Parts: sequence; C-alpha cells; structure tokens
Amino acid sequence: MPLAPRSRVIVDATIATLSPGGEPYGLMADGAIAIDGDRVAWIGPRVELPGEWQSVESWSAEGRLVTPGLVECHSHLLFGGDRRDEFAARAAGASYQAQAASGGGVLASVEATRAASDEELLAAAQRRAWWLIRGGVTTLEVKTGYGLDTAGELRLLAIADRLRASLPIRVRITLLAGHVYPPGVEHEDYVMAVCNDLFPAAVEQGIFDFVEVYCEETVGISMEHASTILETAYRKKFPTRVSADHLSDSAGGALAPAFYSKIAAHLNFTDDVAVKAMGKAGTTAVLLPGSALELGLTGHRPPIGLLRENDVPMAVSTGCNPGTSPLANLTAAAHLGCVLFGLTPAEAFGGITTSAARALALDDGTGTLTAGSPADIAVWDAEHPEELVYWLGAPLCHALWSAGALVYGPEVSR
Repeated sequence: MPLAPRSRVIVDATIATLSPGGEPYGLMADGAIAIDGDRVAWIGPRVELPGEWQSVESWSAEGRLVTPGLVECHSHLLFGGDRRDEFAARAAGASYQAQAASGGGVLASVEATRAASDEELLAAAQRRAWWLIRGGVTTLEVKTGYGLDTAGELRLLAIADRLRASLPIRVRITLLAGHVYPPGVEHEDYVMAVCNDLFPAAVEQGIFDFVEVYCEETVGISMEHASTILETAYRKKFPTRVSADHLSDSAGGALAPAFYSKIAAHLNFTDDVAVKAMGKAGTTAVLLPGSALELGLTGHRPPIGLLRENDVPMAVSTGCNPGTSPLANLTAAAHLGCVLFGLTPAEAFGGITTSAARALALDDGTGTLTAGSPADIAVWDAEHPEELVYWLGAPLCHALWSAGALVYGPEVSR
C-alpha cells in the first residue's frame, strides 16, 4: 500500500508513549515515530526503524521530549467581553456567589455575549483556542452556555462549528443546555424550553457531540431540573456530561453515573456515595484546579483519595472561562492539580492526555503514541514529562503536529 503524501518520520526524540499497561510515561530514548497520513504507523527505537521508512523524509526533534498532543476536555471559550472587574472585586474580598446574585457571574457574560457580533465571538474564541494550541493542545472541547435561550444557544453552536472548521486541531462541541436560570423566566418554563424547543432544533442543526448540565444549588440549576434535562437527553441517545458540586454539595455528582454520563466535573464537595457510583459506572472525573484557586476553594478539594480507591479516572482541565477560571494553559492546570489537589505528576500528566481523551469518549488511541493512534504529537523543550507539570505555565512547546500535519513551531508561520 502506498504511503500517504504527508508521510514522514520524526527522529532524534525522547518519546513518552503513555502506552497502556506500561510504565507511567512509557519513556523511550532515541526513538522514532513513522507518520502515515493522519496516523502513527510505527513507533520504536530509531535503530529498529523498518526499511520502508528509511528513505522517507525525516524531521529531527533534536533530542527533545516528544509526547502525545494534549487534550483539553472542558472549556468555555465562546463568550463576549470579560469579567476582569469581578476579578478585581474578588481580590478586594467580594464573593462569587454575591456577584452572581447581583447580576454578575454567568449572567454578565450572557449579556456581553448577546451584545457581541458573530464575528467578534468567533475571533475571540480563536484567540483563546490558539493560546491552548501553542501550549501543546491538539484536541479541544468547547461549550455553549452563554445563550440561555433557544436562539442564543443555536447561535453559539453555529459559531462553535465555525471555530471547529477554522482550527487545525480536533474540536468536540458540547451543548451546555442547563447552565443557570435566565432572569425573568420561571425555572420550570426554562427547563421545558430546553427539552421541548432547544433539543429538537439543536438535533436538526446537527453540530454538537455532548449535552451538559451545571448542577449547583447556589448558582446553577437544581438537581431536579438537571435530572429532567439529562433524562430527556438520555432518552434521545445523546451522550451527556455533568458539572456538579462546584461550590456546595448539590448531590449532583451522583447524576453522572445515574444517567451514564461520560464525565462529572468539579466535584469539590462530592460525597463518597457519588464517588463509589462513579467508579462502578466508569464515569471520568474532570478536575478543575484553576477554578478552585480562583474562588479560594482550596480547603474543599475533590475527594482524590476516594477517586483513587474507586478507580475513577481523573482528567484535568483548565476549565477556561471568563469568570471562575481565566486559565488558558493546560500544563499549568496539571501543575495546580498537584499543588492544590494532591495529584502525582504522573496522574496530572495522564489527566491532560489519556484520561482527558476518555472524558471525550475518544477510544482511538488519542492521548497515547502507539501504532494506529492519531498523529497528534507535541515536541517540548524538555527531557521528561514531569518537567511539563513542574514548570508552572512555562512556554515549553517547541512544535505541534495535529493529524500528521505540523501546525505550530519554528517552521510554521501564522
């Protein structure tokens, strides 16, 4: 079979394969990676490179560390304006809950998003996405959620689709159908509009990959209403995601295993009953240490020990958003996962690769470098994966390959 036009070999690399069942990082010295189109065709010691690849164009990593491209599995990049005024107020002692109750928080971003044009929203989301790409991200999840009505959410889905088409990496889109209650609308009416109006229209639009709810008793939607939305999505066979127990024990963490959701995010106040159910159901926990830092929740971290004991995979994300996590560097999120939540560096790095891929239901080898996996490859000015977690937000990404194409690095102009 002839090789694809983009075929080449990366050589002179220290490779972290993250292959399942091996050492924590699967390190390989003086390795080589053969790329055939958008897939890894072969990986191993350079001296064992098969003969058919010996004459293929090579690209030297010059001894650098090579890892799978990073996976950002939980982000809110589509919004208008910013909330730096709230950041300044919280620095002076204001609470996020008080800001939300007075019309700030998510509602402030909803207002700014509605006021922005489609082109402004797209350009701003592209800018933020490239922050993540230049930090080594090759797979990105992006949500709606700042529309809060059918027309607004459909608009954001359409812009998310344009964003996906404009980026050189893989993008997964989540319909954040139940975020917060819009002002001036009865809560029950809002939930019924989501289930009866938004869902059918969004399905016809055919853009999203997941449905998500934000269950939080102080600033999100109630467990009862979250359950209604999740049940509607489940009956229609939509993959679901749950964000819960962010600022209080909403009991929302238990919703994820109850409705076979792929992930449960935040979990700062989740109890052992929910964690045990997550372990039995195979739910992935998505940890958001940037939000815990931003809101001063370091005394209420997720139950890491219980998650370990119950074999719950732990992904790590920036949770990038304008209010509670203005963080746009995924390796920095991994660092905070260690410092604030007590993850090991190996757990944190797995959290932005293999476990994050699981959170997006990607079972094609994403988050690893193995024969047959996507040719999503990050090259770093580092010698060991622990350096990527250790240096807090350092610009260590030297080059980035997405689906076999070089998309960022010294040889790429943008």
